[in-house]
Amino acid sequence: MHDWWFLIIATVTGFLAAWGVFQLTERRRRKAAQAVMRRAVVTELSHAELVLSCIIFNLSIGTDNPADAVRELKGLLEIGTERVRRAGVLDLTTEQLDALRHLQGVADPGAAEILRTFAPALHARPLRVQVPVLDYLVANPAPEFRDVELQALTAIRWQMHLLADEARLADAWLPLAGTTGVADDRSRAVTSLNGTQESYRRRAMRTVQMIRDVLPDLKGARGPRQQAARIRRVRRRQGPPRAPAS
Repeated sequence: MHDWWFLIIATVTGFLAAWGVFQLTERRRRKAAQAVMRRAVVTELSHAELVLSCIIFNLSIGTDNPADAVRELKGLLEIGTERVRRAGVLDLTTEQLDALRHLQGVADPGAAEILRTFAPALHARPLRVQVPVLDYLVANPAPEFRDVELQALTAIRWQMHLLADEARLADAWLPLAGTTGVADDRSRAVTSLNGTQESYRRRAMRTVQMIRDVLPDLKGARGPRQQAARIRRVRRRQGPPRAPAS
């Protein structure tokens, strides 16, 4: 009789121990997967911020918006020329970028006047920035992301899609603006291209600020209350939605 009780107790104990080990292992696996997803989103958004910052600089230099170029240039210099060079978007050589390092110690108005004298970037144009991890996360919300984080990331994803629409539109206008056909047609194409580039530039600046607002929260650098307040500001930056261009 005692042997039966011992066998039952041993079986139940073994089952509970195995179940506990399984739950602990599963919990560790989920936490590891959650950490990987969060790091992937942070890495992708950091790269998108870098690329968009380079594009903003390209579209602002040699124009009537040198202050925007100064702001992005100083941020790019803090990131480092090697990482900026690897992005392959900035319309400056490594030597030119290093030569502009002295602007870090110049007040923004003075630096803006210096950049105003620069010729417009030769290869300045809107670009489509791919964010596949963000697309997947928004389509398949992960439980490790809080609702306010997902709302902010959804707003950023929407802006990225609108930027892609404007980049495609600019690509359509670019060949027409460079033709030597009818003067009126070329003039309309140039006007449309310039308008599309300016719209892209302004939206890119808003999107970059949204990314910069949310990144510290995704990295856990702020407390929950600070995160919620900051992310609400990200959503407000989104502005009214519009239908994507066909």
